Amino acid sequence: MSSMSRRDINALVGEVDELIVKEMIETGASRAELAEALSRLECGALAPQEGRPSSRRRISRLVDLLMVIDTNGEQHEPLRPALRRA
Repeated sequence: MSSMSRRDINALVGEVDELIVKEMIETGASRAELAEALSRLECGALAPQEGRPSSRRRISRLVDLLMVIDTNGEQHEPLRPALRRA
C-alpha cells in the first residue's frame, strides 16, 4: 500500500485547504482508502466497516476530514465526534 499524494487528493476531492491536505497525508492512508472514505460519506455509511483495524482508523479519520470540507470551499465543524458519543 502506498500513501496518497496531494495529486491524489486533488483528483478525488478537488482543491482543499492546505491543512486538510496535510492532515489527510499524515493519516498514511492510500488513494483506495480515500476513495472508500468518499464513498462512505456519499452513501451515509459513516460507521466503521469490516477490515483491518488500522485501515478502519485511517478511513474513519479521512471521513472526519472530508466532513469539514463544504462544496463551496467553506469549512465547518465535523459531525463525527457527536456520533461517536452515541
